[in-house]
Amino acid sequence: MKQVLLICFFLFSALAGQAQNLCEVNDQRPVQLLAEELTRSFKVLKKQKPPIYYLSYTYTETDSQQLEVAEGGVVQEQQRQTNTLQVMARAGSPKMDNTRTLKLDADNFYVPFYMMMPAWSEGDGAFKTALWRATQTAAERAQEDFSRVQIDSITSSKRADDSADFVFPPKSLYCREEAPVSFDRERIKKMLVKASARVQGKPFVLYSTFVFSVKQGSRYFVDSVGSRLKTPFVYVRLGYQLYGRTADGLDLTRGEFYDVLKESELPSEDAFLAAVEKSIQEMQVLSQAPEAEPMTAPAILKNRAMAVFVHEVLGHRVEGHRQKDDSFGKTFTDKVGQPVVSPILTIVDDPTLAYFDGTPLRGFYEYDDEGVKSRPVTIVQDGVLKNFLMSSSPIHGFGSSNGHGRSQEGRRSVARMGNTRVMASQTVPYEKLEEMLLAEIKRQGKPYGFIIEDLSGGFTQTSTYGPQAFKLEPTLVYRIYPDGRKEAVRGADMVGTPLVSFNKVLAAADDDAVFNGSCGAESGWVPVSAIAPSVLLEALEIEKTGKSSFKPPVLLPPSADEKGGK
Repeated sequence: MKQVLLICFFLFSALAGQAQNLCEVNDQRPVQLLAEELTRSFKVLKKQKPPIYYLSYTYTETDSQQLEVAEGGVVQEQQRQTNTLQVMARAGSPKMDNTRTLKLDADNFYVPFYMMMPAWSEGDGAFKTALWRATQTAAERAQEDFSRVQIDSITSSKRADDSADFVFPPKSLYCREEAPVSFDRERIKKMLVKASARVQGKPFVLYSTFVFSVKQGSRYFVDSVGSRLKTPFVYVRLGYQLYGRTADGLDLTRGEFYDVLKESELPSEDAFLAAVEKSIQEMQVLSQAPEAEPMTAPAILKNRAMAVFVHEVLGHRVEGHRQKDDSFGKTFTDKVGQPVVSPILTIVDDPTLAYFDGTPLRGFYEYDDEGVKSRPVTIVQDGVLKNFLMSSSPIHGFGSSNGHGRSQEGRRSVARMGNTRVMASQTVPYEKLEEMLLAEIKRQGKPYGFIIEDLSGGFTQTSTYGPQAFKLEPTLVYRIYPDGRKEAVRGADMVGTPLVSFNKVLAAADDDAVFNGSCGAESGWVPVSAIAPSVLLEALEIEKTGKSSFKPPVLLPPSADEKGGK
């Protein structure tokens, strides 16, 4: 594995060097137009009162394709091209500017201006006029917001961390071209229709959806520091989700998603249909499974479930900007250099990785959304907290960005995760991990333990106004008895607190796997990946899942009648 990663790194480095030369030689017209208008505007705006001391443009060209199949037929098929612009204007000074969180307005994470744009290819006049109008509006809004920040600061209590609101990013020049990806849409459509038909007539499946989506394009970034960037992006996803509901109102779900970058990485039709059949069988088992009872017992978090667990429970708590928010719980703020998780674990966030073990990573990016080059950051080394993920918002002890400023279009960037990898210093084969689980169940005298196969996500409480706790939603859980017998259960939620839960890791397997998804926070939804091995927990607390007040449909679907349903 180390050799593969090193090879990928060297290839990427060589490509990066070539790309920077292309940026300096080729006429990147959108970059040139953006830079000309920004330079013209900034000369005036930096002299205003209050001054606009920093300005950036992000212009994004996106080609989106969406195919959705349900009930055995196509329900949506569309393709569109969009061009968007967001203007980030900062009024005041780096010490205090318009982005500071207001005492009575915690949701001020929108950029000053965001709009649909005419394509630059339609003519310089239309493009520059749109830039001028957007810049004027963004500057006015930034200055208005700064006035509110000034007033708010007069009545606000002293902040525990009085770091500046902004640190200037370094100047970066980088432009890379990438050929658009293409797929055999007709073949994929037929495969999804065939897979959807397999689900029809199953009384335990309330509804299902099968999707194929492509989002690709280029992002252009220029700022008043002098950065000039063009980076391509590609996100391709094939997958499905099955939904059900038990008679007592418990919602069930199973599914699988494949994130790829090219046609050859898609599963074959046989493999895809086999995955669907497996999910159907799991749904049937869950619909008849007993309901979980609240208890604490030893457990295994399977690899992808562990990846989601680390992302939700640890990841958001080590995002740098949160550490200076007085409403933040600060679980780890003052623990740099101290043990915070099991000593067998090292956790690194590395958005420079495009693949892991042949699987594309959604959390890959070359430059973050503030124009800072991405880099790996060791968060935890052998259980000890070393770093925070940083955007351009500095905190005590961490005065600059480490390339983790990220956002959804239209939102202001804050520190976010990219590719979060969990590594264990000691590992065993997975089969041995199950043997260790059985031994731990017997040692504790528990009637059974748990194996968490899959996690869909959940929420973690980070505010001082609530307990520093998490609640995660497993979608497939097994009880495992001391004799090795396994039994699926439904309605089990994982709960706990970060400082306790992470120190319950006793051992890890050698079966690292990838979870690809999207993460929502104050800066919007961003693509992320997490990589982890299966781990054995000394104790895991299980609670009952909340139920719906609606019962399953009284009427069976027509497909059930066609197949002899009653």
